[in-house]
Amino acid sequence: MTAVLVGASVLTGCGSKAVDVHESPSAGGSRSASALPPGQGGDRLVLRWRMSGGMGGVGGPWNVPDFSLYADGTAITAGAPGKGSQLKRYHLKQAVFQQLVADAKKAGLQRSQRIKVSGRIADAMVLTIWMGSARTDIEMPEQHHVPATALWKRLQPEQWPTDDQHSPPDIYHPVRLAVGALDTGEQSAPPDAVAWPLSPLGKGRQVRGRLCTVYSGADATRLRDLASKTVLGARFTSGGRLYTMQIRPLLPDETSCDALA
Repeated sequence: MTAVLVGASVLTGCGSKAVDVHESPSAGGSRSASALPPGQGGDRLVLRWRMSGGMGGVGGPWNVPDFSLYADGTAITAGAPGKGSQLKRYHLKQAVFQQLVADAKKAGLQRSQRIKVSGRIADAMVLTIWMGSARTDIEMPEQHHVPATALWKRLQPEQWPTDDQHSPPDIYHPVRLAVGALDTGEQSAPPDAVAWPLSPLGKGRQVRGRLCTVYSGADATRLRDLASKTVLGARFTSGGRLYTMQIRPLLPDETSCDALA
């Protein structure tokens, strides 16, 4: 499974979504959920779901979760698969947000549970929903008519009524990017290999088979610039080693490689 920089976007994994990683808007642009005043919950995660599994092996920590809902009513979705897809942000009215959270509690999402199908399906799709520290795993969710799946079907922001939102949807611009480097093991670099301009990749933390490093500020800006100039399939040299790259935009609650562990 190889992921590479591609144009101004970054491929986030096998069977994954390519998401835009352009720089955050300047002051006076659309407000960022992660830039709210302290104490307003802009980066406090309340609900999250991710679909994983299947024959293509979709999902996993190196992919942006399908849906994340924060305490200020902001929801961020990974967008539809495809090159150049952007992370979309929705803004629920507080009363609607509170009712949704109350209904999630009624659906039992505050208690960890696993709902299985009868028999064993090797390539089963699994829906995982997080609420606080509780985790609900549901195999083949479309086959289960239970409160948890009914609630999940409401966590589809593209279907939310306009009247439930206090402002139109916009684009989420990540301020932190996680780089996952995979050592190819090759002894010599090809002529088209790109020299890695940031901190040595070999010093990254091992996370899910990759060396993870998080970049923000000026380094994130340099990384975005590199992404815009690098061709599909590029490999990178760092510390005398040759790597392939995977870049994962981090969400407001994700501040380090710990989020991907």
